[in-house]
Amino acid sequence: MAASQSPARDSLTRRLGAGGLLGSTAIVFAGTALARLLGFFFYVVSARLLLPADYGLLAYALALVMVASILVTTAGNGLARFVARSEGNRLLVDAYVTNWSAVLALALVASLVVLLPLGPALGLNGWLLVGAALNVANLAVFDAYLQAQRGLSRFRAMACYYVLANLLQLLAVIVLAAMGWRSPALFLIVYGLSAIVGLALQQLIWPIPVSLRLVTISRQRVISIARYIRPFLLHGVFYGAWWGADLILVQHLLNDTATGNYAAAKTLAQALIMAPTAIAVAAGPRLSRLPDSAVPRYLVRMMALCIGVLLPLAAVMILFRHELTFAFFGAKYPGAALALTPLVAGTALHGLYLVLSSAWFGLGRPAIGPVATGVGTVVTVLTALALIPLLGIAGAGLGFAAGAMTQVAIVGAYTVWGLWLGPVVRLGQLPDEAVAGFAEVRG
Repeated sequence: MAASQSPARDSLTRRLGAGGLLGSTAIVFAGTALARLLGFFFYVVSARLLLPADYGLLAYALALVMVASILVTTAGNGLARFVARSEGNRLLVDAYVTNWSAVLALALVASLVVLLPLGPALGLNGWLLVGAALNVANLAVFDAYLQAQRGLSRFRAMACYYVLANLLQLLAVIVLAAMGWRSPALFLIVYGLSAIVGLALQQLIWPIPVSLRLVTISRQRVISIARYIRPFLLHGVFYGAWWGADLILVQHLLNDTATGNYAAAKTLAQALIMAPTAIAVAAGPRLSRLPDSAVPRYLVRMMALCIGVLLPLAAVMILFRHELTFAFFGAKYPGAALALTPLVAGTALHGLYLVLSSAWFGLGRPAIGPVATGVGTVVTVLTALALIPLLGIAGAGLGFAAGAMTQVAIVGAYTVWGLWLGPVVRLGQLPDEAVAGFAEVRG
């Protein structure tokens, strides 16, 4: 990318700076905060409606779903970046969305082929297995839609969809419980239908300005996308394993009730992810358009905003951990507070990692993600295996925090070297593998 910038690019840089970041982040944060609040209440209501052992089974099934859906949650990565770079070329945007959807469909089939025969051996039987399969499909639909909307910078529509999906699942479990229907499998199925039903309603109310053009699907384009997402796939494998490893280990090393208490604590801690997620989602497409000289300053602004939000919230959650667990989950989960402190610390660190890693994804440098999450996964598993027998669910929380700290340290060191200490990196001059197959598409 050339060092000199045109007046139009200078104007773009200014718009993508403080005002653009804060404005888009505010929209995404408001929508994400409301959606995650509704999702949080889904977990809280489920925990109150189910016995601790049943809630532990629901949380365990969802942790396995996250691992089983690695392919589908990975396949959509990069779509937002290429849609953002193709702004103004409707045919090219449609071609990217269509071919990426084909890759997602293949990833979904592959995931179900693995999940369905292995599910019973992992404790997913009958309707629990049906619910797990629905959740994998649900995630494929959810991620594809959000990636497309994010690339188009339609943050309001994206936020509305997120809110709608989580509102539907919350209302559904409340209605079902009022009718006397309460079970982990039923609630899992509800969770697995929310984004699919939400998309159908969203398209009726606020359709996305993208069309699936099946004639643009080609073997070359699908292969070029598959090659491009390889680093994302490796990152997804490690990320899914890391995020669910602590809870899965609690289920197998302790018991269902301990899993329920640990899941309650982790649900509370996840409230900290809202702000970093909003910053990362809003900033990613912008970073792909920025000139190299503006990247370090923009990244510092992102990190400052993230830290400024995370620190006071984490302090409040740790200080009032007993009151918070009782207020949200009642007396059925007395052990949740034991794991909350390390989980809050780990989640706050993970928020910093999300912002840094998403920045490198947006800049077309995804390789650091798999390295950080891979090492972090090993650290979490080894630490949790050593500490759970000694400290119970608090040991699992410490394992989670140790893995999060490792990820931040690795991606932080890479960021300092890549942007300030190392050689000058011209990000825009590196060809993307996914571009090659779409070169002939013109708007």
